Amino acid sequence: MFYHGRSMVRPQYREVLVKSALTRVTGMGFGWSLNPYQGCVHGCVYCFARAHAKLADRDPGEGFSTDIAVKVNLPQLLRQELSRPSWRHERVAFGTATDPYQPIEGRYRLTRHCLEAFRDSWTPVGLITKGTMVIRDADVLAELATRTETTVCFSVPTVDEEVWRRTEPGTPPPRQRLRALRELVAAGITAGVGMAPILPGISDAPAQLEATVAAAAEAGAGFLWANPVYLKPGTREYFLAFLDREYPHLRPSYDRLFPGAYVPARYKTAVQEQVGRLRDRHQVGTQPRPARIQPVQPTQLALIS
Repeated sequence: MFYHGRSMVRPQYREVLVKSALTRVTGMGFGWSLNPYQGCVHGCVYCFARAHAKLADRDPGEGFSTDIAVKVNLPQLLRQELSRPSWRHERVAFGTATDPYQPIEGRYRLTRHCLEAFRDSWTPVGLITKGTMVIRDADVLAELATRTETTVCFSVPTVDEEVWRRTEPGTPPPRQRLRALRELVAAGITAGVGMAPILPGISDAPAQLEATVAAAAEAGAGFLWANPVYLKPGTREYFLAFLDREYPHLRPSYDRLFPGAYVPARYKTAVQEQVGRLRDRHQVGTQPRPARIQPVQPTQLALIS
């Protein structure tokens, strides 16, 4: 169950069959995405995927976190797609629209089976999650990392526990995520932190930003980046309703900051530059790492097979 508004809501799960596994992506730093589930019980009030749900005529509000589709045939389809002669071993972003390690993964193991498919096909993967269950799959991720580029990005917008409780009601505590990150790094897996989204007036105070960067550095994060929240239709309505309920004094500021979906460029630049200075100060990504086999590049596959 997860906290929604003022009450506890029990999610419902639907097993569905899908026609394809990988989704082509343009204009991003990766060519393909993969999501074993549709909807997410984490219930993050700012989730950008609520906007995708609205575009697909699904409920971007409470239904996004209570009506979860489980793509039960995804691993089999993924293996078929990765085995095609036309597959070029492009990087796949894993978990772009729903967390692959939300609790139901413990039962269905779709994420693990997909990681095994990527491992067997030598396909580079960038996985993003708020879930600590990822350490269950450290063995597969470590094997994958010896074959091709593999990264795990933990979404940790802030380590401020009051903000976490209010904005991410169904997620593991931020410092638990960072302990999971430390375990992956110890296993030889490249793991880091995405401080996103930063919420103006809620999680962007200098002390809050520094605490998060310092905690990421202490956990051994290999990289760290930050981005402010954006509020597209679907996300916007849900988040502003939350704001009216929990931070009503900030509503006028948000109305000025967000005439559209994005904050002004000057705010984004200022936040990212501040986080960049903190990253340098705390030497994120400079800590010694456990030795591991260097990944084999896709161009070398023909020499190995």
